[in-house]
Amino acid sequence: MGIQERKQRQFAEREQGFLNGAWAMIQREGVLNLQMARLAADSDYAVGTLYQHFSSKEDLLVALATRTISQRIELFQRVAAWQAPSRSRIFAILVADALFSQREPTNFRLTQYVSTHAVWAAASPERREAALQASRPLGEAVQRVVEDAIRSGDVDNHGLTGRELCSGLWSMSVGMHALVNATGLLETECVPRAYQLMLLHGHALLNGLGWKPLISLDDTAVQHQLLEQIRLELFPEFPVATCAAVTEPLTSCSEEG
Repeated sequence: MGIQERKQRQFAEREQGFLNGAWAMIQREGVLNLQMARLAADSDYAVGTLYQHFSSKEDLLVALATRTISQRIELFQRVAAWQAPSRSRIFAILVADALFSQREPTNFRLTQYVSTHAVWAAASPERREAALQASRPLGEAVQRVVEDAIRSGDVDNHGLTGRELCSGLWSMSVGMHALVNATGLLETECVPRAYQLMLLHGHALLNGLGWKPLISLDDTAVQHQLLEQIRLELFPEFPVATCAAVTEPLTSCSEEG
């Protein structure tokens, strides 16, 4: 091994060490308490060495979110490959994201935080591009389901691209995750079953697009049957408690109280 190759390997190993240390700090104390000086000290390096790898704390956070995206990608790809009608698969994408947020809350909150303008804009162009490339398979999995739906006649794309057709579902999912993580907000506004409500609106949006087979919003039995099928066939490794947080029947505040 040449000197240059050895240096590159050492650089990469040191960077992974910094990322491991940052992740451990975030898990202990939360993303807002990540401090570059403390991370360098905990890693037994000078803070200047840390900045050789990451131009800012925001740069580090984007790199960390990029590294952890593979778990989410695996769930989306599992859904895309599922031998089920396209309507069931596109709905399962919503379910997968909700389940992932419950199983990996720190990971998911980090991804949300990194997507804010304050963090994303402060990261280096190289880190942002790496993050976009790493997340590309998420969009490709959704695109595969949409293309199958259009080809089979399950939905009319109404002149939109596949990604444009699903932008409403994406916006709904991102918005609900943001509301859920605003501690106390949904409880104050009397929304005790946030993800169940999101899934109900998901059915409404898919019905509005004419995505077959249509599912009546009043037909709770069919909705529950689909959720059970998704849970058992796609995500059997998820703990029952994790699934319950997403798939329990929708209730109102009066029913909760």
